[in-house]
Amino acid sequence: MKIQLGRLIVFLFTVVCTVESLLVLADEPTGDTTTVERQALLKEMRSAVAAIKVTEKVGVQIQPAKLMDEPIFRYSDEQRQIRDATMWVWTVQGRPVSLMKLERYGFSDPRRQWLFNVGSTSSAILDVKWPFDRAFTSKKPGMTFQPLPDALQAAENKSARLTQLKQLSRRFAATMLGGVTNETRSEMRLLPTPLYRYASDADEILDGALFGFSSTGTNPDAILAIQLRGAEVKGAEWEFAVTGMTTGGLQVRLDEKQVWSQPLLVGQKPDFETWTWFFSERAVAGEKRVE
Repeated sequence: MKIQLGRLIVFLFTVVCTVESLLVLADEPTGDTTTVERQALLKEMRSAVAAIKVTEKVGVQIQPAKLMDEPIFRYSDEQRQIRDATMWVWTVQGRPVSLMKLERYGFSDPRRQWLFNVGSTSSAILDVKWPFDRAFTSKKPGMTFQPLPDALQAAENKSARLTQLKQLSRRFAATMLGGVTNETRSEMRLLPTPLYRYASDADEILDGALFGFSSTGTNPDAILAIQLRGAEVKGAEWEFAVTGMTTGGLQVRLDEKQVWSQPLLVGQKPDFETWTWFFSERAVAGEKRVE
């Protein structure tokens, strides 16, 4: 009898605890706060980039660039206090001409909440205009392509060419140089998945992809483009180009031979030859920027 009574007490106690737990849960928000915040940030980022106008100038001809509807990459960077960030691409006739990183920082200074980092991947001159008092014009092409030596014959199949693109990207390595004397070196990580894949009939680019190198995990600081150029696959040739989106010094190697570099840019004015950056209080228009 005592055993049965004890079991009954334990059972009733368990029921009461369960009911109390359910009541507590019922009072809590049903949504995931982190997910809700990320969705709100993405909405703000979409509004910000949609208002930016990008054009490419080839000789006297000016062509408006098309913004892809969705970011091509999303990341965070704890080391640099970047809570959330997206990367966007603008294209002209299918080929990428500009990349932008829009980053939400965790700084206490309200003037340094957002960072715009926009760079040219165009082989011509790029012009970028924000809906507030800001514009940037590149001084030279953002990317200059050169033949990729010892590359295999391109596959006819698109999925097989993706495998080839990844294989070719692994022949490259990158190093970031930091510090006043460039003595600090860190080997960069090649992101395993292409940031963006493209083709352009007008420019006889049969296939191409942008790859990112990161020194802090997933934040792309160096951009590698590999593309297949030709009227048809048979006889088409692989080529590559590199650009940077960081103030750190960069060295990029192909088969351990240096093929591209960028000097340390820390402390210099942020309007460089092929890219620029600036802080802003908000991502949307009308806010004063802080450099």
